[in-house]
Amino acid sequence: MIKYISVLFLATASIASAQQLSMSDKMALRDNCKQDIQKLCPDVKPGNGGLMACVKENKEKLSAQCSATIDALAAKQ
Repeated sequence: MIKYISVLFLATASIASAQQLSMSDKMALRDNCKQDIQKLCPDVKPGNGGLMACVKENKEKLSAQCSATIDALAAKQ
């Protein structure tokens, strides 16, 4: 569980690389994308960009909630 949360925070680094994520942004990302990552990337281990690559590969399969959260974070840049 904690590894997924940590990876979500790292994954957003490429989305919001020029900005520090607020705690509320981090919580929204965790709450809205955790199940997507567990469902779409269950065998991907955090690190080396594998999880982020998996999320990108499955972008069309992300829930509306997760996709909207990622889009909103990207728009904040």
